[in-house]
Amino acid sequence: MPSIMSTALYNTQEVLHLLKIEQIAPDRFIGQSHFMGSPNVFGGQALGQALYAAGLTVPERRPHSLHALFILPGDHRLPIEYEVERVRDGGTFSTRRVVATQEGRRMFVMSASFQTTEDGLSHQKAAPPRHDPHTVPSTLAQWHDSSIKTGSPFNPAPVDFRIDRDAVAKSANGNPALKQVWTRAPQIDDDAPLLHESLFAYTSDYGLLWTALQPHDVRITDPRLQIASLDHTIWFHRPFRMDDWLLFSIESPNASGGRGLCIAHVYTQDGTLVATITQEGLIRLREKRAGA
Repeated sequence: MPSIMSTALYNTQEVLHLLKIEQIAPDRFIGQSHFMGSPNVFGGQALGQALYAAGLTVPERRPHSLHALFILPGDHRLPIEYEVERVRDGGTFSTRRVVATQEGRRMFVMSASFQTTEDGLSHQKAAPPRHDPHTVPSTLAQWHDSSIKTGSPFNPAPVDFRIDRDAVAKSANGNPALKQVWTRAPQIDDDAPLLHESLFAYTSDYGLLWTALQPHDVRITDPRLQIASLDHTIWFHRPFRMDDWLLFSIESPNASGGRGLCIAHVYTQDGTLVATITQEGLIRLREKRAGA
């Protein structure tokens, strides 16, 4: 099985390069895309690039929340223009609004809030029971090996994924809509917090919605399935690095109306809660046409 550092598995440097978008004018940026197996732009890429653009206008403060809407699918062959609006700069908080467009069409909007680092009251939701990530097989490596055996395409990722199925089985109490996934990027030489936060935003769109399919025994490969991100929110609680292990503890509390809602609490290996994510997405099952 390929090791954690196998270059066949990872495109970390490519993604980091994509996130460092080019400034073309005051508060205007251009980002490129890459192929993820679909002609559409990966939603996590828009999240990461928009956060990076907004963060460049608030270098002295850290993001504490972002709220995004996916309006139209983007074309991965075309550049994306990000325009940042400086909504407000207060004594402690800064607010930014980012609009992403392709060929004049708005495809994505995001509001983000940044805060000066300060001390305050502190508590957190306890981390769930979990295994040491080093004892959990690499799901990314399994996907890679399966693609070799079947001859199907394999798309590398910037982080490893390790689904801790045994931990979920012991604590689910009959709830089928739970998932625990360990993630870690290969070593990142750049210590800039904004780059790690933007890579986190990119990674946060990987497979979150799949948890909403679990109670219905629907697989992501089901030809009837139409799945897409609709909106996405991240709250950043505490500092982290993407080249350290992070546990995504995911639950889907609801699916209805052709949509699924998922919530993820993200912990470091020692159980510190560093972020919370919510995402609602389209999970529509299209009926097969007669004679198809």
